[in-house]
Amino acid sequence: MTAPRCLVVGEALVDVVDGMAHPGGSPLNIAVGLARLGLSTSLLTRIGDDAHGRLLEEHLVREGVGVPLVSIRPATRTSRAIAVIGADGSAAYDFDIEWELSARAAIVEAADAEIVHVGSIGAALEPGATAVRAMLATIPRGILRTYDPNIRPALLGPRDAAVSRIESIMAASHIVKLSDEDADWLYPGRAIGEVLEHVLDLGARLAVVTRGGEGCVTAVAGAGEPVTRRASPATVVDTIGAGDAFMSGLLYGIVSSGLVPALTAAIFAPDADASSMLDQATGTALASAAIAVSRAGAAPPRAEDLARWPKSAGSAPRLDSAPASERIRVG
Repeated sequence: MTAPRCLVVGEALVDVVDGMAHPGGSPLNIAVGLARLGLSTSLLTRIGDDAHGRLLEEHLVREGVGVPLVSIRPATRTSRAIAVIGADGSAAYDFDIEWELSARAAIVEAADAEIVHVGSIGAALEPGATAVRAMLATIPRGILRTYDPNIRPALLGPRDAAVSRIESIMAASHIVKLSDEDADWLYPGRAIGEVLEHVLDLGARLAVVTRGGEGCVTAVAGAGEPVTRRASPATVVDTIGAGDAFMSGLLYGIVSSGLVPALTAAIFAPDADASSMLDQATGTALASAAIAVSRAGAAPPRAEDLARWPKSAGSAPRLDSAPASERIRVG
């Protein structure tokens, strides 16, 4: 398998669970997931020069994720999310977030990557979100661009403007992954098939909606009807990082199948072989999420974990569980 250079852009924070601080943030979790699966990965983020920041930096280095120097911000505090785990394993969060990013630094870092993933708070919260969009506008066609909005409504401001910003990033991305909660918030009342069709019409080539224990639905530009996949069976410990593990597993599956050139080609014409490989990549993503929820905290799998995971389909935990409540402090 060719191992392309991956750049993940977005927030890193500490999840405080039962009084204990753990590395967190969707982009951080995805970067760790990619590194654990053997992909050369860096995380462009914002980490304060404090105890929590050192915790995050040490975790990333230990996991083999590169941390550009511009990600460490002296004299600032590290963002955090206080998590409360419900009886069903779902998590509610109280966020305290700061997010700034240099557009120039983002453009420089992206120029050295072959896959760029953006998402979550880092693509939504200003002033850093403007830098993310500026970076995406400069990326050459041959670089695979992926996006997971992981929507936090309380951060987004006026709804119409938020949807417009999110759709502008979808239009600049080859792959878009939504949870069913994301889809419902963006396009209330629309069926999943309609949502997927709209995302493809915006410009994406692969669109995915995860549906928790019901699996996921995928759609490929120019390849006919959406495809529904059942979730992999697992015993739920908690759902922290489940959607992030799905995303890193999906990218790993796409890379290992050799699909990056097809997805980034000037003319995208999926054939039967490409559809089969995308189906395999989706299976890898579902298995990755199932492994993650069978463990406490955000714990994406390694390649050997995926190799040992049962291939049979069945019932599974809910992915991308929407928090029951969010109390967010910005700035």
